[in-house]
Amino acid sequence: MNPVECKHWEDCGVGFGGCCSARVFVRPSFGVCNNLCKYNTANEESEPIEGFTNPESGEKPPFHKRIIKNVKAYIEAEASLANYGELDDKQYDARIRLCLSCDELKQTYDEIGHCGACGCGISKRASLTVKGRMPLSTCPKNKWAKVELKAIEE
Repeated sequence: MNPVECKHWEDCGVGFGGCCSARVFVRPSFGVCNNLCKYNTANEESEPIEGFTNPESGEKPPFHKRIIKNVKAYIEAEASLANYGELDDKQYDARIRLCLSCDELKQTYDEIGHCGACGCGISKRASLTVKGRMPLSTCPKNKWAKVELKAIEE
């Protein structure tokens, strides 16, 4: 049984993910396919892909708003490291405790693991060891508390 029940999803050997034959995402994680993709055919409310007629045609579907939102959140989270520095151990530990109790936690090469709900995949920058320290990184299930930001003194 496939972890993703969408006709566009293919197992192509990507850890904790697969390939999207509809080319909506490039090597999406299970979380992206199951939770974010509005074209997932397993979802009764899925939308048809406008302008997409054939996976072999190379024609790409419209770039939808969720991708833009995720990219913006990633850039803000990475930039927060430069502007504010890493979270202190107390805030980091509070975030990680929540992750360790979450059913979306995926055990990977990282000492803590990766989030299966966020759709970031399993790259080094997406590991919870890294994301947990980013002041403006967020939990897709809204479990992380907001942090007080204080700019780094120059």
